[in-house]
Order: sequence, then structure tokens, then C-alpha cells
Amino acid sequence: MRSQLFCLLAFLALSTAQQQLQQTQQRPNYTHHAVLDPNGKFLVHWRPGTNDTDFITFECEVATQGWIGLGFSSNGAMTGADIVIAWIDQSGKPQISDRHGPTQGNGFPPADSSQNYELLSGRKNRTHTVITFRRRHDTCDPQDWKITSDTTRLIWAYNDQVPTSAENIPMHTQRGVKSAQLINPQTKDGMSKIVADPSTKTFDLRFSSVKLPTDKRTLYWCEIIELPKWKRHHIIANRMMIQKGNEKYVHHLVLYSCGDTDMSQYLGKPAACFDDTLNFNPMKQCSDYLAVWAVGGEDFVYPSNMGAPFFEDKQRFVLLEMHYDNADLTPGITDSSTFRLYMTEKPRPVETGRFTVGVPVMPAVHVIPPKQQKFTTYAYCPSECTSKMTQPMNIFTGLLHTHLLGVALRLRVIRKGVEIKSELKDDHYDFNYQSPVFFTKPIQLLPGDDLIVECTYDSTARDKTTYGGFGTDNEMCLAFFEYYPKRNKTTEGCMSSVDQTEVLQILGLKKDQFDLGPSGGFEINSMSVINQNKQNVSLINWYKNDLKYTDAMVSKLQDFMKNSPQTVSCGLEGQKVNLADHKGTETNAAVIKLNGSVPITRPYVEPKAVCVASGNNANGMTQPNGNQGATPTSNNNNNMRQNQPNQPNQPNQPNQNNGNRG
Repeated sequence: MRSQLFCLLAFLALSTAQQQLQQTQQRPNYTHHAVLDPNGKFLVHWRPGTNDTDFITFECEVATQGWIGLGFSSNGAMTGADIVIAWIDQSGKPQISDRHGPTQGNGFPPADSSQNYELLSGRKNRTHTVITFRRRHDTCDPQDWKITSDTTRLIWAYNDQVPTSAENIPMHTQRGVKSAQLINPQTKDGMSKIVADPSTKTFDLRFSSVKLPTDKRTLYWCEIIELPKWKRHHIIANRMMIQKGNEKYVHHLVLYSCGDTDMSQYLGKPAACFDDTLNFNPMKQCSDYLAVWAVGGEDFVYPSNMGAPFFEDKQRFVLLEMHYDNADLTPGITDSSTFRLYMTEKPRPVETGRFTVGVPVMPAVHVIPPKQQKFTTYAYCPSECTSKMTQPMNIFTGLLHTHLLGVALRLRVIRKGVEIKSELKDDHYDFNYQSPVFFTKPIQLLPGDDLIVECTYDSTARDKTTYGGFGTDNEMCLAFFEYYPKRNKTTEGCMSSVDQTEVLQILGLKKDQFDLGPSGGFEINSMSVINQNKQNVSLINWYKNDLKYTDAMVSKLQDFMKNSPQTVSCGLEGQKVNLADHKGTETNAAVIKLNGSVPITRPYVEPKAVCVASGNNANGMTQPNGNQGATPTSNNNNNMRQNQPNQPNQPNQPNQNNGNRG
């Protein structure tokens, strides 16, 4: 009887603990959440403030009885990271310690000279430890990370051993890195409500046993799908369901509309979309993208009053495109992932449309020299194009995209020479975390505004030219927007390109030494160069084997990318524009010749931070009920040494297509 009573009490205690943890998972007081490890053992919830002087509050729920660590880093490395370590000590009191990564390499994180993390609460049960703390977005402490809308690499770690003091923290037993956006609203909020709603309809777009090649890392795979004859719906959410085990190979997906063109001849005939040339004919006929997902992206949920039209009268066929990236050329990989659309038959009050700005994917237009820590390309959408709009475009979400070399991207909005604030920027871009950003306030694009998309690359690890292309090792510069209210066309774009012949002349060729081919530079294999040995070789062969850079050449190319005349393909529909009032000339209804870079008379400057005392006690560590926290110092050899064996400090990875293809 006694043993049965003991088992019952143990069961009730465990049930209570589980109920408590289930309740904490709902977290009504937090606006953001993320699972940091693949096994769901490290959960973090947070609530950002409204400005730099406000507090951002975190709650970490970790399956451990010992200490937990959370860090903020620009690249996933421990070097220079901002780190907080917390635990429940042997007497049951929570402790917290503000620390930072070593100046070089990995090792014990020393304590900050100023302790800016404020402990709010701490508790644990038989399975989990939960620690709640806060700090200001900008502590004005050089040893702390300034929390902005940029991508942040969250470093996480834990150990089941309770530290005896802040000077004796045992080394982690588990650790990892995951990227997150800490400020912007999350796109996945409300997904559980949509899934539970019995009126929600789903439509699955499946790939069937796609075999990844072993002779090249990049595969774009396409399939034409005929839609059922449903009445008009609104897409209200989407979810990428990757086949388990294939997470590292599935890079991005784009769903295109083929309009009312009869594509029935391609049904049941999936094929590679393209490599360096378009070889799947429907790619030329299906150009209006309906949905985009990229690596690292989570569930996307529209605001509750918005929806994207689907099953329209002219939508009979769609094209489904998947970009696979088999970097290690692993044999025997097949994929049957699914992209799920969540829809409603009841139209929502606000209908959305899509708009893309970027650089066409062309190897003589987009050229990045090797060994450059910073090289920037520019895409312009000038006022001559946006003046065609008859009403403002309210951009509520955006996705910036490059491939492996991209490190910083931003959208700039210029209104009559004055740059206005834009939330779409990322100075710590992560190729493996390409998640759409919801803006706290829509970016209002007015007729006559100028747009600039800037893509900055780090090519220091490359020995050869990187050029615009669809492969993972090639590069792109694209920005995808979704806006309201929807205009006549579902998808519009604005793409700009420098003169290819002038680029090749800057690189040392004479006009009689190259031929862009019948496609005018769109098809890589059609471009040829007469090299220094008087041999006729492909442009890519010349890039790899003959092109040698000088500092003067790189400097001239950088200036050319920014300030030279550009050809703008304006895909915005609307009223006719009197170009005499503008700085460009229009050659036809869709092409604008821009004479140079967009002038900016007053660039936007971030306001200076207002430093406010954190409100902590003398040792910087506020404890509940007045309990004084530990004062962490020293770094003895038994302390937490981060060796990072399987978390290399690497960049990220790619996607996309021609023109405005993504």
C-alpha cells in the first residue's frame, strides 16, 4: 500500500510538473518563441520593447537540472559574443551572470565589467529549469550585443551539473546555434488557430521521389500542376513540410502561376528547370509567383484581415519549383517534400499582391571579384517606374535574398531625395535563415519614390570571380515584397542592370574579344571570349582561368556598379509617366534608361542611443526577494570551454532564377 501511495504521489508530482510546463509553453505574455535545439529541449520565449531604451524580456525553458546559457552573436561564433548564464543553486535560489566570449577562439566566457542582465525569476521541477530575465535593447555596454532587427545568431548551451559558484561553471554538455529575428513580429503567430479552424482548407503541392544528382551540388526541379476547379479562395498561411532527414538539401521553393495558358502537354513530366540555361520550357510562360519559401523559413501566417488570391479564373495551371543543394554530393538522396497552403473560402477584407526588386541573374551583369571583404551591388527602381502607380503600396512583409557570399542587405526608400526609415535591412544576413520579415509598421511606397536594394558580399574566401547565376556558388541580389491593397496584377517587378559590355571592358576585354550570344547574356553557355592564347572559350571558363584582378580594376568595378547608367525593366502597371519630369528616358512601356545612381540629398541616420542605467544593484545582478546573486570572476580550467566541434562559423546558402525569379 505504501509503495502504491508513493507511486501515486510521484505520478501526481510529475503530472503537475508536466502541466506547469505545458502552461508555460503557451506563454500569453510573450510575443515571440523559438525552439533552439532539434530535440525540443531548449525553448526560448521573448517580448521585445518598443525602442532601444526599453527592456526585452526572455524566458528560457530547458530540459536540465544544471545551468543554462544563452548568447547573442553576429556569426554564430563564441568570439565576441554576448552571453548570459543562469542556474538554480543548491539552496534553491536563482543566479544569473552577464558574460562575453573571449576576444579570440573559444574558451571560458569572462564576466562583464558591467552586469546589465536583470534576473526576474527562476524555478525548476524534476525535468526542466525555467529562467526569466531582461535587459535593455541597447545597454551602451561594448561587451553587450545591441539587439536590433538584424538577424541574430542565438548561441545556446546547458549542463545538468549545478555550478557551485560563478567561478566554477562546468563545461557545457550540449550546445548549438540558431538564427532568429528578435524584434520584428513573427510570421507564424496564429497558425495553431488556423489549423484548428474546421473551415480552413488545405491544398498540398508534393514532390515525388526527386533524385538529387551527385555530379553537381545544385538542382532546380520543376513540375506543372493542374489546379482543381475550385471557386476563388484566399491563402491565409503556408507551411513547408520537408521530408525528414532532408533538411540540409531542401533550399527553397517558389510557386508560380501560369495564367490561362494551356500547359496540359507538360502534366506528369517533371524535369530539371534549368542549370545555366533555361531548359524547361514552361519557365518562360509561368512567371507570376504566388508563394515563396526559403531555407530556415518557418510557418508563414497572414495578418488576420489579409489573404492572397488563389484559384482565380485565370489560374488553371501552376508551376512548382524546388531548389536542392547537395553540397557534399551525397549519393542516394531522394526527396518527397510537401508545400501546404492553408486557405479560406470566405474572402478576407484586404487582398494582397507581390512586388520584386533586384538584379537580373546574368553572369556579365552581376560580377563579384575575389578576396574582397566588402563589395556591394545595387538594384534601382527609380521614380520613373513607381510614378506609374495611382495609389500607395503598403509593404507589410519582405524577404531579402543572396547566396553564400551575402553578409549585409537592405532596402532604401528615397522620397524626393530624402531617405525614409526602412525596417528591411540585415547587417548579419544568414543564408541558412531566410525567413520573411513582418514590419512593425508597413513601409508605404508612394508614387514617385525611388527604391534601392543594396547587397554586400564578402568574397575573401574565394580565389576566382563569383558571377550571377542560379547555382549555390553563384550569386543573386533580390528583394521580395508583399503589399496591400492588391493591384490589377498579382505579381509585379522592377529589375535593374548595368551594361554588360562595359563590365567586360572594365575586366580587361576589348569589344572584339567577346560575344554575348543570341540571348544577350541571359544564357551562360552562349557567351564566348577570345582569351590571351587566342582561343575561343566560354565566359565562365575565362572567369576561372584567365581573369586577373588589380586593385584599380576592383575599385573601378565597384564604382561602376553603383554610379553607372542602368537599364531598368519596370514591371509596374498603371498610368503613363511624363519622363520629361524625371532623370531617365523611357525606350518603351517597360524599359527605362537610368542615367546614374539615385540621388540622395539626405540619407537616413539612426538616432543616437540614449543610455539609461539598467537599474541593477552594485554587482549588477538583481535577484528576486532581494537575494544577492553571485559575482562571477576568474576563469579556471574547469570552467565552460566552448570547443564548438560541430558548429562551424560558416556563412549560409542560396537560391533563385532569372529576372525576378526566386
